[in-house]
Amino acid sequence: MTKDLNLPGPDTDYIATFGSGEPHTLFGHGFAGAIRDTRPFGTGVTGTKHFLHLPGHGGRPSPGPGWNYGQIAEALAQALTSTSATQALGVSMSAGGLLRLLSTTDPRTQNLKKVALVLPASFTGFSAEVAEANRAYLEKLRGPVASGDVESITDLMLSREPAGVAELLPVRAWTKTRAENLVDTDMSDGLGLALEIAVDESTGNDPLSALARFPGEVLVLTHADDPAHPVEVAEAIAAAIPAARLEVLPAGSILWRGRHEVRRILGEFFG
Repeated sequence: MTKDLNLPGPDTDYIATFGSGEPHTLFGHGFAGAIRDTRPFGTGVTGTKHFLHLPGHGGRPSPGPGWNYGQIAEALAQALTSTSATQALGVSMSAGGLLRLLSTTDPRTQNLKKVALVLPASFTGFSAEVAEANRAYLEKLRGPVASGDVESITDLMLSREPAGVAELLPVRAWTKTRAENLVDTDMSDGLGLALEIAVDESTGNDPLSALARFPGEVLVLTHADDPAHPVEVAEAIAAAIPAARLEVLPAGSILWRGRHEVRRILGEFFG
């Protein structure tokens, strides 16, 4: 029986594939996200598009409590190999996973020519203020997750959105779905990922130099006033990759208010 490549389950390595021809582009979502969240980023991108469900998402089993960026990177590397992707886009934790791969010069990235890092949430560390804010947010979140209080989780998540965005009905519905996933699946194993860093500088190697030597094109795309994705992180990534292009959009742009501009930027970048 021929596999249905549009069904992201174990038979397709949790990858949904659309389109045909070259180039092949891999799309990875953020924490508590899903393929449906990354598909809009593929609008205007030509060729074959592969959308991945990371472990703990979309029915794919969690890797267990205490996720780290090494695990995210490994899942992305396997997908890069199985799809023969020459382009990749990562959102939030997937952006971190791609950075881990590039910073370790993983041979499975050798065919990558273009990489887009959207809303990167982690890099080599956080300022004391951001680290404390992340810890405080997670502590507030753990109780409602443990008790299955979806409404409280939703309200906490919305508290990190700009006021004008948090009030939109589609935003609340989307956020509630994410909250339900935290309660109804093993995704909550990965809550602590927000405190982890993507690129490990404690190994004795020089990951920043490896990033600087990446021969492909890099786009770093973020927006303002998002405590989960500080602009300073995007700026640090762009500074570490001299050829990187940095785009900082107004608050709330990437998922909601500026989709047309996001499509334009990604369409121009990937061609």
